[in-house]
Amino acid sequence: MNEPGRNKNFIYHTAGVCPPEIHFRIAGETVTDVRFVGGGCPGNAELVSRLINKQPVKEILPLLDGIDCRNNTSCPQELSKALTAAMGGRLSPADSFRLATDPKPRKSIAFIGELGGNCRALKEVIKTAEKKGIEAIYCLGNLTGFDSSNRAVMQSIRKHNIRAIQGEQDWKCAQKAKAANQSSVGARDRDRLAQLPQVIRFTVAGKCGVAFFGDYLQRLPDYSDYEPFSLEMNMVCGLTDFMRDESVFPALEAMTSQFEADIIVFSQPRRWGYWLVGGRHFISLGPAMDAEQLSWGLLQATGDGLGFRIEKQR
Repeated sequence: MNEPGRNKNFIYHTAGVCPPEIHFRIAGETVTDVRFVGGGCPGNAELVSRLINKQPVKEILPLLDGIDCRNNTSCPQELSKALTAAMGGRLSPADSFRLATDPKPRKSIAFIGELGGNCRALKEVIKTAEKKGIEAIYCLGNLTGFDSSNRAVMQSIRKHNIRAIQGEQDWKCAQKAKAANQSSVGARDRDRLAQLPQVIRFTVAGKCGVAFFGDYLQRLPDYSDYEPFSLEMNMVCGLTDFMRDESVFPALEAMTSQFEADIIVFSQPRRWGYWLVGGRHFISLGPAMDAEQLSWGLLQATGDGLGFRIEKQR
C-alpha cells in the first residue's frame, strides 16, 4: 500500500480504450487531479474527474468496476486498474519530469528556441534543414504562444516527426492555465502538449547531450535532485543563472566531472550563448523570431569534435 500522506503523480498506460494515458495524484488514500489524456470524449472524462476528485479510493473503486465500453474494458475500468495498481504498489509514481531519449546517434541537429506559436518560422527551419541534410530538428518550447497558428505548429511537429519538449508556457497550457491574450489551444492539442517530454537526451559526435527549457521544472511539485541530469539543470538554472554569472564558473567547472552530459542546451533566457567550461558545452538558445529575423542553432560533428553556430535567415 502507499504510505499514509503520500502525495505523488502517477501515469497509467491504458489498453483497449481511446485515451492512451490516465494521469492522477494520490494523497494518502485520496485521489485528485484525474485526467484522461490523448483521446476519447473530453466532456465525459471531465465529468468523471470532477465527480471523483478528492474522494477516497476505496469508495471510488466499486463505482468504476464492471463498466464495459469496447474491447471488454472502458475508461472507468482502466482507471480502476490504475488506482488499484497504485495503491497496491504495482504502479510506481511518475518521475519528476518526462525524459525522452533520441536513440539514434546524430551527426547534426537543428535547435529551435521559443516558437511562440509561429508556424511560418517552424516551416522555414524545416525547409532549410532538409536542404542542408540536417538529420534532426529539436524544438525547445515554448511551442505555443500568442500567435494565431498554435494548432498549425502542433500539426507540423507531428507531420515532420520533430522532437519537441515542453516549455513553461506549454506546461501551463497543458494544465489549462491560459494567459489572457493567448490564442486558443484546443483540448486535443492540450493533451498532446501534456504528453510531450520535458527533457531530451541525445548523442552527437559520440558525446551525450541533454536539452531542456528552463527552471520551471525545478518548481514542479515532485521535482527531485536525484533524477537524471538534475545536477546539470541545477548548475545551469541556479548556480550560474543560465550562465549569466561568470563569477561562479570556477565552481561550475569543479562540478562538471560529476555531469552525465557533455552538452547542455537550454532556452529559457531567450538569448544566444555558447560556453565551454570544464570540457562541457553549454548552449543557450535565442527565440526563433527576433526583429523579423529567423534564428536557429546548428550543432554538428566536425573533423576535430563538435561545432555550434547560429543560423540566421530573413
